[in-house]
This record gives sequence, C-alpha cells and structure tokens, in this order.
Amino acid sequence: MSPGWPVWIDLPDPFGWCAAIRVDPAAPAADELPALEAGVALGLLHPDERAAASGLGRERRRDWSAGRLALRAALGRVDASLADHGPISADDRGAPRLPVGFAGSISHKRGLAVAIAAVTEGWMLGVDVELDAPPRVDVSRRVLTDAERAVIAPLDDLARGRAQMLRFAIKEAIYKAVDPRVRRYVGFQEVELDGIEDGGAVGAARVTSGLGMEIEAAWVRWAGMFIAAARAR
Repeated sequence: MSPGWPVWIDLPDPFGWCAAIRVDPAAPAADELPALEAGVALGLLHPDERAAASGLGRERRRDWSAGRLALRAALGRVDASLADHGPISADDRGAPRLPVGFAGSISHKRGLAVAIAAVTEGWMLGVDVELDAPPRVDVSRRVLTDAERAVIAPLDDLARGRAQMLRFAIKEAIYKAVDPRVRRYVGFQEVELDGIEDGGAVGAARVTSGLGMEIEAAWVRWAGMFIAAARAR
C-alpha cells in the first residue's frame, strides 16, 4: 500500500492497533489522510475479496474495500505474517472472519473506514466511527438510559447532541464486541455508560450491563469523527 495509508489512530491501551483508510475525496478526514481512488482500493484487495466486492453497489463497494484494507493493515501490525493473509471473509453474523487467536472489527462512515485488531487473549473486539456532530434527529430516548440522559441534560444543545453521538458510537462498538457471544440483537438500554468526560479528545467509559461479560470501552475525537473501541470477554 502507498506511503501515507493507512493512518494510525492512537486509542488508549490495550485495545490494539487501529487503522484508518479513506476511499473517497469527499469523505470527512484530516488533511493527513488523503483518499485512495476507489479503483485503486479495489485493486489492492485479495482476488477473492475483489470478486466479493464486485457485486456490491458503488458506495457499499467503496466502504467494504476500505474496511478490508484497514483491517489487513491492522492485522499486519499485530503480526507481520498476517499482512499477506488470505481473504477476509464474513461469518454468519456479518463480522470479519479472522485467523484463530486474533480479534478485529471494522466500521465505516461515508468512505472513511476504521479497523482494529489485536491478539485475542480471551477478548472480543468492536469498533465504531461516527460524525462528531449532533444527529439530525434527537436519538437520546432511543439510545440512552434515563441515567445517561440526566448526565448530558445540563449541556447546551450542540454539546448535548455531540454527547449523544459519542455514546451511540461507544454502544455500537460494545455491541460488535459482544455479538460473537450473545448472537442476538442487543438493545441500547441493555448497556449503560458512565464516567465519560464530554468535551475531551480522548477518554474511557465505565460499562454496566446484564450481559454477563467484562466490558471495557474507550474513544478518541479524531478528524471530525468519534472513534470508539470496546472489548469484551
């Protein structure tokens, strides 16, 4: 892959390597993250991945290609032998199927893909990327518990909207991390977050749930986006 791709995102330890790749000049990104042309990204995929991507619509193919490239890059930082690993297929739940002993996750938003990878050590991983901006429609009653809404209620409208999206991103990352074990839809109210310092550039969240797992979560503000990572065991 060309120099400059991917860009590495510093998540708090110990969540693993997190890579970002952009495949669209219009995708939100910092100046240091140039865009790969969609055709170039497609050509960098494993032949089997390229065949799978060819049947997708234009935007889905763009995001799928960026996600596979980002995850392969992250896996290569965890273990150099995985940089040329075979095709990354999907399991029956849609998550990337990785070599035994490794965990990873992919998320994308409008041509910007983020992937995380690590040695499992018993942990499952999840990652999510969302715009660092208020949602077009207030999602607090759908996404947040009563206690979470009370925490952000004193914030002004802009800060409260961004706080909703940060918590949405963290919960999405958590759901990806727990899915291999629970294998079902997890409602937003089944997980509660606390200890988030809104307005910061990086942070962690205390996670409470009835899912019977140990869950850790962290996040960063980066290039106009929230990048959230979670691990569960």
